[in-house]
Amino acid sequence: MIRRLLVLVCLLAAAPLQAGELMEYRGQALPGFTLQDLQGDTHSLKAYRGKVVMVNFWATYCPPCIEEMPSMQRLRDKLGDRNFAILAVNMAEPRTEVEAFLRKHGIQVDFPVLLDPEGEVVSQWMITAVPTTFILDPQGEIRYGLFGGIEWDKPEIVDTLTALMR
Repeated sequence: MIRRLLVLVCLLAAAPLQAGELMEYRGQALPGFTLQDLQGDTHSLKAYRGKVVMVNFWATYCPPCIEEMPSMQRLRDKLGDRNFAILAVNMAEPRTEVEAFLRKHGIQVDFPVLLDPEGEVVSQWMITAVPTTFILDPQGEIRYGLFGGIEWDKPEIVDTLTALMR
């Protein structure tokens, strides 16, 4: 029942954003986090200071999350990793389920897929719908937010992120 409700929330959140636009976002400062990736390596948000960072919250039961993941990789390929990073935070699902999901959908990414097994970061960041994405500037401040799915490698998004990287 809860999973169905979350899928509905996910779909409803994405519906008005089919055209997908990054919105300027100046919210309260959010806490940092340290999470493990699928390989067991630890990633701290603080370690990414100096880079533009995309923090993407997603779940395996979210259709827009599935659709946007390949465009996130294409964006990463376009921008490189010198001044840009993507952190894809899975919302409280078991490692085995996340790994099986990525294999099933043929999703191969070279950015960290992080696990938040207890949902602590999701709770601290007050994530209520997936996908939810925040773009942090090199100082770690949130500059943009998007609630719903999008094609991340669109020219206007690449231009916006490139400008932040300067």
